[in-house]
Amino acid sequence: MPDIIKYFIILIGFNVMLYSQDTINFKQFDSLKTSSEDSYKGNNSNKTKLSVNSNNDPDNFDIRLFRKINNSRSPFKTKVLNTFDNSMLPVVILMTPVQFIYGRVRQKTYDENTAYLAFTSELTTFTVTFALKTLVNRKRPLEALQNVNAKKMPVLDVYSFPSGHSSTTFSLATMYALRYPDYPLVYIPMFVWAATVGYGRPYFGMHYPSDVLAGALIGSGSSILIYSLRYELFRFKNRVLKEDKNDDGSINAGVLTFFAGSFFLSAVFDNFIFKEDPGKKFFISPWMDSKRSGINVKWKL
Repeated sequence: MPDIIKYFIILIGFNVMLYSQDTINFKQFDSLKTSSEDSYKGNNSNKTKLSVNSNNDPDNFDIRLFRKINNSRSPFKTKVLNTFDNSMLPVVILMTPVQFIYGRVRQKTYDENTAYLAFTSELTTFTVTFALKTLVNRKRPLEALQNVNAKKMPVLDVYSFPSGHSSTTFSLATMYALRYPDYPLVYIPMFVWAATVGYGRPYFGMHYPSDVLAGALIGSGSSILIYSLRYELFRFKNRVLKEDKNDDGSINAGVLTFFAGSFFLSAVFDNFIFKEDPGKKFFISPWMDSKRSGINVKWKL
């Protein structure tokens, strides 16, 4: 069996495993329920148990699939998906600058240029994603539908189509697949990460499946576009930095370390620091409303 088929089987199998957790009794994970998750009722204040379907739902595959994912729940799955979901921004912020600096310091121009291309692709993805959000103005499921299991409504991004989490993660994964095609241990974990983040968006009531698919296509397409323009971008970078570097330098395990390290730090902060727990002596709790934002820091002696 070709390696690429094996990797896609692993990719799909991991998400099927998460999807199937609602059929397994993970009693040992009951204490791991995320406190940030609420049963968001939208326009319905009735506190009855959430149902798989609503009589008011439009009858289309997108919403039926959304309901299937959103109602297929377990404490274990919620904990895992919440960790992946919250890792998107830290990984994107940490990975490319660290790799860019590493490449320059260690004279590994290929790795430096990869970070440069990934960052450029992320900017392209961000621009396209939020332009479409503004144009389409699609309400998020937790706003448009009733009886949705959801996190709290994002303050700065109220629109659903396309998924910014999905476009951002698939942009990063696709660029590394294009730059390191002979090193599946680098890009396969990134695609697993992107797919798991994408699955979590309907699970947490933030997006419809079509939003996630559109985001994945936008992110991957942006990376393919930027990759096709890489030589022009390298010349532009050389002119700006007043240097004459070629796209060389050998790959090493450090590239995978950047991704794994970023994800690990995100998981640690999400589960042990950026979480209010009465049993902890120290915690940091960020907050935001429609007008202000800040960070609560508490220390117990």
